[in-house]
Amino acid sequence: MLSRATYPDLWSHWGYPPRPSLPALIGDVVHSVLETLFRSFRTYGCTSLADPAVVAVLKDLGGYTQLVQRDIEDQLDKLADNPRVNDRLGPLRTALRIKVPEIRQRVQVVIARTPFQSASSGTESDGLSSGRGPLSQGFHAEVELRAPELRLAGRADLVSVAEDACEITDYKTGAPDPHHADQVRLYALLWGRDDELNPWSLPVRRLILSYPSHDVDVDPPTAAELDNLATTTAKQIHIAEKALRERPPPAYLETAKCGLCCVRQLCDEYWTGLELTPMSGLLGRETDWFDFEGTVTKQNGARSWLVVAPTDDAALLLRTSSETVSFKVGNRLRLLNLYREEDPESSLPIGTLTHVSEVFSVNLSD
Repeated sequence: MLSRATYPDLWSHWGYPPRPSLPALIGDVVHSVLETLFRSFRTYGCTSLADPAVVAVLKDLGGYTQLVQRDIEDQLDKLADNPRVNDRLGPLRTALRIKVPEIRQRVQVVIARTPFQSASSGTESDGLSSGRGPLSQGFHAEVELRAPELRLAGRADLVSVAEDACEITDYKTGAPDPHHADQVRLYALLWGRDDELNPWSLPVRRLILSYPSHDVDVDPPTAAELDNLATTTAKQIHIAEKALRERPPPAYLETAKCGLCCVRQLCDEYWTGLELTPMSGLLGRETDWFDFEGTVTKQNGARSWLVVAPTDDAALLLRTSSETVSFKVGNRLRLLNLYREEDPESSLPIGTLTHVSEVFSVNLSD
């Protein structure tokens, strides 16, 4: 609820301003470049990388490097009015530009591993939401699949349709995770229940998780497994909707997830739980990065401050990268993503503000 509310004092968009990470931005660039390439390959009727039309596509787009560079700027343009990013746009641009060769190589490897399907010459839909209809034979990028009776939708990275079946590929830019297989199985369910894109009820022949270094095949669900998945999914949606109707909605504190939440600075339940183990990382998880809430009691040096926790008087030596800071003595702060350091000359635990850290001032009158 906190992430999806509106914050007109911060910006005019829907939801709380996100705090994008460099890996997430790289993933967005990779996906966007792949979408552009696959749509162009389809438009030109390319059937393989050896097709002469591929050269024409790349020439039109300016080549892999220019395509990646343009998409980096497009992604950064979307962040221009984000108040949590505006002071990081320069460093993010530099970091992304350094990654251009790596991103280009990732895209090329994925393209080389993708089996092209010849596009039909019919008038069927390409799967875009502006004109939903039967998907023609061939490959289709970024296809929105819908199962109205389940009230469920998902966007598949690539759907390759043949005469008697289809293949669904999901591109992953990070490390493998067991939940990725669950995601593509849900795509299989959506494809089977999408009467607009798949009116012939073509089965899924292959599910592919495409990682930077390799592909992983996931066994497509059988008809019985799809029915069980539909039943389980419907129950999960019902439980989620019931929770959403609660006022106030409950907070579900989970060590692995709270540290990734973009609105944990607003969640009082999170900070109450953190007070129990203030120096042991995110909700007790031992890491080099941690969050801390406390009051600034004094300046310890040109770039260091003493911050004391609200309940057990646990003290933290907060180090900054600059002598100019946005807080002062007496401020109650919620500090996100502090880096844990050790100093034999200090008897206090040390947290350092880095380029990924954030400082939020707490208004106690609220």
